[in-house]
Amino acid sequence: MTAGLVTIGRKQYASGLYWENSPSGRISQAAKEAAKQPGTQADYFAARSGNKQGRVPQFGLVQAVEGFRSGLPSLAGCLANKQPGSWIGAFRLREGTAVVVVRDDLIVPDGDRFFQDETEARDHLYQEMAIGGFQRIYAPEPWGVPGADTMPITLLLDESSDVRLHGVALSQQAKTGIVIGGMLLLLVIGVGWYIQDQKEKEEVLRLQQLAAMERMKAEAAKLLPLQQQVVYPPPERKWEKQPKSLEVIAACQKALEQVVVGISGWNISSIKCSPKSLEISWSRTGGFSNPPPKTVVSVSGEQASGSVAFEPLSPRGDEYLVNPDVITGRYLSQNWTGTLRREPDDPPPPPPPGYKGEWNPPPAPWVKRSFTFTVPVLPWTLPDFLMDIPGVIVDSLALTGGGVGSKNSWKVEGVIYENRR
Repeated sequence: MTAGLVTIGRKQYASGLYWENSPSGRISQAAKEAAKQPGTQADYFAARSGNKQGRVPQFGLVQAVEGFRSGLPSLAGCLANKQPGSWIGAFRLREGTAVVVVRDDLIVPDGDRFFQDETEARDHLYQEMAIGGFQRIYAPEPWGVPGADTMPITLLLDESSDVRLHGVALSQQAKTGIVIGGMLLLLVIGVGWYIQDQKEKEEVLRLQQLAAMERMKAEAAKLLPLQQQVVYPPPERKWEKQPKSLEVIAACQKALEQVVVGISGWNISSIKCSPKSLEISWSRTGGFSNPPPKTVVSVSGEQASGSVAFEPLSPRGDEYLVNPDVITGRYLSQNWTGTLRREPDDPPPPPPPGYKGEWNPPPAPWVKRSFTFTVPVLPWTLPDFLMDIPGVIVDSLALTGGGVGSKNSWKVEGVIYENRR
């Protein structure tokens, strides 16, 4: 299995490790023992600890490749920690293509592959996809993989570097350091004053070298294009912070059951539900009457208004979008009596406080469309319009037509987020 050094943004990562589940919680010891088994002979290992949700510890093994060193982050290990669940991803990089396969939060044994031939990487992706069982698929847009998310790897990785390579054995540099340390100890016993003098000279030289390195880094940073120095934050997934659409409809239904309809001398003029409450207005028809319960009557005595607050609705959490043709197909097949139109993108994330320079974040990998549709009966009796559509936010449900009656209808308004294509 080929391994390689890959570059993402301004960081380098190791790709192409062979992963195994650790038989015990002493992951480093288990990895070193496995690395010395006949036929393995690995030079580096990376470790992933278990978690409270039941994930077992893992370690990955790899032989030395040019550029590999202790402390270098593992691409598959860092991605698996940032993106839980079961998924597969192919990522085109400067040095080649990396393919990562994760099932139930665990990297499969040969699920960390590095290809210099893009055709081989695509064939391997389709072979794994044929097995099935993935919640998400990430692939380059030019490949045209059905149902794949083309989110950039920089947003998925988010500069994570918590899973790093460690040497299986002491390096030659470490062994040399031990020998030199022993020699220094002998010199301290015999000629302490000489060692002290040498240390002072070495410290001065070290500080001079560090200062020279910092100057070189500063000069190199000035030569880099501005785009490479800016790391943009991921865009906000607004729909995941809103309750599910059918929960809003159910809350409106529950609140409407608390409204008294027949009150002498008053007619309901309007009813409107938002994600937080139901608002109701009354108009006086005349005659002897009392105000509708739990309402505020206007100064003229001709109008009254009240509201019923919903119990707090929970955010829906992780929810992955579908492509625009799925939404359009639902709209056409169900013959929505309303509109469906494209809306401007959400504002990009703002720059951090004190940032100076050009700020041009890439567009979010999704777009949104607004929708309205009118139904002759209460909307919670027609859940098929919105059921199973991810990314739907219901903004309002309003009774139109001048009050409760057979000629009235319900108007539903909101937005739908969908993958950018």
